[in-house]
Amino acid sequence: MTSRHLLPRLLQLLRAIVLLGGVCVEVVSSVRSEEERLIEHLFRGYNPSARPVINSSSTVEVNLRFSLLQIQDLNVRNQILTTTGLLILDWVDERLAWTDDVSDLEEVVVYGANIWRPEFAVINGAESIYGEYSEFQATVRSDGAVRWEPGGVFKTMCSIDISYYPFDEQVCRLMFGAWSYYTTKMNLTTDTTKIHLDTYEKNGEWEILGTAATRNEFHFECCPHQRFSNIEFRLELRRRRTFYVMNVILPGIFTSAVLLSLFFCIPSQKVHIGVAALLSFRLFLVNVADTIPRTSDHVPLLGIYLICTTAISTLAMLATVLVANLHNTRDIPVPGWTRTLFLVYADRLLRLRRLRRSPPPPPTTGSPQVHVGINGQPIENGNGSTGDRKLDKYRVVTLLNPLAFKTHDDCDDEGRLTRTDEGQRTAGEGGGRFDFQSAVFPPSSGGAGEEMDPKPNYNRDWVEVAAVCDRFFFWLCLIFIVITTFILLHPLVTLKLFRASPTSPTSAAAANDSE
Repeated sequence: MTSRHLLPRLLQLLRAIVLLGGVCVEVVSSVRSEEERLIEHLFRGYNPSARPVINSSSTVEVNLRFSLLQIQDLNVRNQILTTTGLLILDWVDERLAWTDDVSDLEEVVVYGANIWRPEFAVINGAESIYGEYSEFQATVRSDGAVRWEPGGVFKTMCSIDISYYPFDEQVCRLMFGAWSYYTTKMNLTTDTTKIHLDTYEKNGEWEILGTAATRNEFHFECCPHQRFSNIEFRLELRRRRTFYVMNVILPGIFTSAVLLSLFFCIPSQKVHIGVAALLSFRLFLVNVADTIPRTSDHVPLLGIYLICTTAISTLAMLATVLVANLHNTRDIPVPGWTRTLFLVYADRLLRLRRLRRSPPPPPTTGSPQVHVGINGQPIENGNGSTGDRKLDKYRVVTLLNPLAFKTHDDCDDEGRLTRTDEGQRTAGEGGGRFDFQSAVFPPSSGGAGEEMDPKPNYNRDWVEVAAVCDRFFFWLCLIFIVITTFILLHPLVTLKLFRASPTSPTSAAAANDSE
């Protein structure tokens, strides 16, 4: 067969192959899904860098909402709030709309990196202001409405005020805004006044009191006509106080109360119990030192309470040492001003008269005691009755037997003693003999030539002064402990009375305007 006959056959074979390929292509195209054909139609010639408007002078309106999932941490020292949440963004992309002639589908899910996405930055970000959100997909509806919900971990700066720690309340903000687009190009708005908490998981340390969402605009001083929009989400947090009350505050109050037991101990035990109280308080300080935030911007209320309690403990120990020294003083008389101040005024103020020792009662057994002068006559006190105190300028003799003096031959007409060489006198013809020197100077005193008490003991007066001081220091420490405890706990009342409603949009807007 010649080549002239083979050429027509080869042309026929090639035509058959082309026809078969077209049929195969039609078969393959017929098995593609409608969604795939729609996506191919939407993104044919689509440029994700261009704004989603047909008219370049139009503004893209982007609605922004925030859904909080979890509060991971609030670092007081570094003042960083770490949260996990979702940003819900809605806008209209005019280039991604379709009609029923193109497809009957109402919506389609597309890869986020393939479409235009609003630019937003974490304005008050602590580590970075931009995140990688291209992996999140977007939902496109037939009218061109697009919803994109990127999420992640956001670390934002938060100004911390720990003045009322551990009863403090903090206000933290998350600010999302455009970085490159002016308001005339892309306008961020929000249709809500609060943060969505539908899927929020409660935090063990912080409780959410309220949330707010507001829109703001700002501009740089150089370009007042170029304005940028941002959305601020506000969180009002309150520290959960149960842990601190049970593990810090109540042990501190109990340790302070132990100090009061010092003033009810006997003097020999005061120092020992005081040292034990100081050691227990020191151990308590070591345990709670790690719970107090380490910052110099504000002095926490708990730190002030612990400092005051330490000062009270130190003063209580000093007072205990002073009272012990006063209680053991014997050789020094109590000064007049001290007696007046402590045993008169302070004694009346502290109601300690019942603690003062009363004079011993008169003896009820044996012969009656009669105080007589050396002239043998009873000596009367100022009110005309026979007394038992300092009565006469003469030495007093106590006679257990009133018949010891039967005569007064030893006295002259004026009642004064007449001196003899032996120093002894007879008591009349009754034969009774009276030793005057032994009667006037008992044998225990060592005779007439020695002093009755060469070293007077003033301990009783000092013991009374020590008792008054002890009671005074007790009330002083008790008042200080009550005052410091009230100062520590007063935020529980004041914060509830004066805190404004956090969910009110008016109050949130006023707070933003004041800033």
